[in-house]
Amino acid sequence: MTALCTTLPDRLRLLLVDDHRIFLDGLALALAPLARDLQVHTAHSAAEAEQRLRQHSYDLILLDLRLPDEPGLELLQRWLARGDATPVAILSASDSSLDAQAALAAGALGFIPKSADGNALRQAVTRVLLGETLPAPASASPLTPRQLEILQLLAEGLPNKAISRQLGLAEDTVKTHLKALFEVFAVHTRTACVSAARQRGWL
Repeated sequence: MTALCTTLPDRLRLLLVDDHRIFLDGLALALAPLARDLQVHTAHSAAEAEQRLRQHSYDLILLDLRLPDEPGLELLQRWLARGDATPVAILSASDSSLDAQAALAAGALGFIPKSADGNALRQAVTRVLLGETLPAPASASPLTPRQLEILQLLAEGLPNKAISRQLGLAEDTVKTHLKALFEVFAVHTRTACVSAARQRGWL
């Protein structure tokens, strides 16, 4: 049985696909310490990325979700459909857990927020290069502990009266919390509230 490789090779070639040129310059600088001979190629559109892939092979592609000519996930799915084995990680300005889950479901090996600092970025890229799949980042919940309790009981199908009894709250207080929850999720029904919370990973 071969031991897992835990160090990166001295020579790496990466393709960065993003339409923000200044961001790409900064990204290339942040990734420079990864390897002694690091080649960083850039593409500013899906079409340019396709052209780069016809010309070279890469150890990893860092792909933005939003490109001027095609959504990043559609491009990723096309690569996978034709059997391109180059690992792809999504690098996005979005910190939505839904975007992260969609990226992983589409076949990306990781979802790295652009808000990550240089060290976190290098760690994430190293893990993907070593063959790991990065878990989707959990989105932080803005709900109070009490709202989370009520949301949990709501998911269990309890009516307001039972929730107030279980938590020792007045029924009007439960209604106030429910109104706040509906506003957070921009919904009008209890079922939609529970569904939206599950989609965001808060239940």
